Amino acid sequence: MHRADPPSPQRPPEPAPHDAFNPRVILAGILAVAAVLRFATLGAPSFSYDEIVVITMARARWHDVLPMLRAVEFHPPLYYLFMKAWAEIAGVGEAAFRFPSACFGLASVGLTYGLARRVSSEPVGLLGALFVAVSPFHILVSQEARMYALLGALVMASTLALAASVERDRPILWAGYVLASALMVYTQYIGALVLLAHGIWVAVYERGRLARWMAAVAAAAVLYAPWIPPLWAQAFHLHGTLQSLGSAVTARDPGDLLGLIAFGGSLFGMANYLFPGTLGPGGQFAVLLPFLVILWRGGAALASDRRRLALVGLPLIVAVVGTFALALANHYYYPRWLSFLVPLYAAFLAAGIFEIAERIHGWRDRVAAALTVGILLYSAPTLVRLYSDPGFNHFQWRAAASLIEHQGKPGDFFLYVNNATRSAFTYYDRDPHPSLTLTAANLAPDGDRAHAFTDLRARELAQQHPRVWLIVSIPFTRSMQAQLFPALDRAFRVAGSRQYTGTGIYLLEAKPQ
Repeated sequence: MHRADPPSPQRPPEPAPHDAFNPRVILAGILAVAAVLRFATLGAPSFSYDEIVVITMARARWHDVLPMLRAVEFHPPLYYLFMKAWAEIAGVGEAAFRFPSACFGLASVGLTYGLARRVSSEPVGLLGALFVAVSPFHILVSQEARMYALLGALVMASTLALAASVERDRPILWAGYVLASALMVYTQYIGALVLLAHGIWVAVYERGRLARWMAAVAAAAVLYAPWIPPLWAQAFHLHGTLQSLGSAVTARDPGDLLGLIAFGGSLFGMANYLFPGTLGPGGQFAVLLPFLVILWRGGAALASDRRRLALVGLPLIVAVVGTFALALANHYYYPRWLSFLVPLYAAFLAAGIFEIAERIHGWRDRVAAALTVGILLYSAPTLVRLYSDPGFNHFQWRAAASLIEHQGKPGDFFLYVNNATRSAFTYYDRDPHPSLTLTAANLAPDGDRAHAFTDLRARELAQQHPRVWLIVSIPFTRSMQAQLFPALDRAFRVAGSRQYTGTGIYLLEAKPQ
């Protein structure tokens, strides 16, 4: 006699659309908010120098893109090739060129929900997605035509693919992990640190899948092999670049990074997206203490299953430690390199809020709501400035070019400090002008006198050009200023000046000889 199989356990019914807690409706609302914040004012800020580098490559011929990339950047090729194709479809206007980054940033919000829900719960997933949706740091990266928004989406996708692969062990899932991992490292070299974190996680918590993971990484390495020779060429070029920069680029400390991730920085003397802060370690600790407490409780909540804790925590720890180790060695670091950590941070923060709320019986929902509002209030001033202040966290090249367009005269000479300044300014001011570009070597106090910009060269310039526009931008160190301004003062007087975010404009008029 055939025995019927026992009934399989039933999943709890999905909440009805009219229920107060409908995850799909809430997630759709969060994604809508994220979309508005990322696509609004997408074309308002001027392009930065880094974005103009991408535009330059997008305008080049296909066969010139990779040689240009090897010569001028230390990045893999995927994003540049993608943007070359995108520019041929949509052009290089500010909004159109940044549109893919906004889409990648929006995808990261949804992927945050997926990962946080997997390691914790539905409410934690939704709250984590909300924190990413309104994160000023994440919004800034999503409104920049650089590879960091794409990197963030691929980090989340590869981590989710790894979790699904070790859980269900299906070839199609492992193939997805191979593809996401290869694309991640083809987007940004720092993605290799995420792969290292994945390997540690598998070796410690999923040893039965270690062979599969190693095979997947080997397959990704095969896909990556064609880029190994250009990588070595870039590495040698980067070493020379860093040697020439010296102390022009200053590494920021972990407190600045956490402030950016937590609320976009800029408050109480904390660093913002472009410039370091003024607070010392004690002041930073006081400002960040509420976030540190909630993160600690989030880690405690996830620690009930160390496998889940490590899946989210290891990429964060390995990326921070690895990046700061390289920064200390090279004196070269930008916070946006680690912008992909925002979703991982948000997962811990959301878990911490619910863990704290659960401890206060009878007040759970109110406590969770109060903590969430408090966290969001930290970000509110930065968000307001982001959308109301054109110069907040954006270089104002368009405004600088407009000033000179209205005040310039035929025959004016243009003196640029560094090639990046020239490239960014001339993107918005395309009229031909006589000009000279000074590099760090020309302004080094102990450099070769044959190449230095001296008072003699300034007097020669004044004899030929009675009006000179001096255009400066970062890095413009104190030592460079100490070399340039005294030399110019011998032959010119400052007839006017204007400071914009990230750049300074000076009108110089020759003194009577």
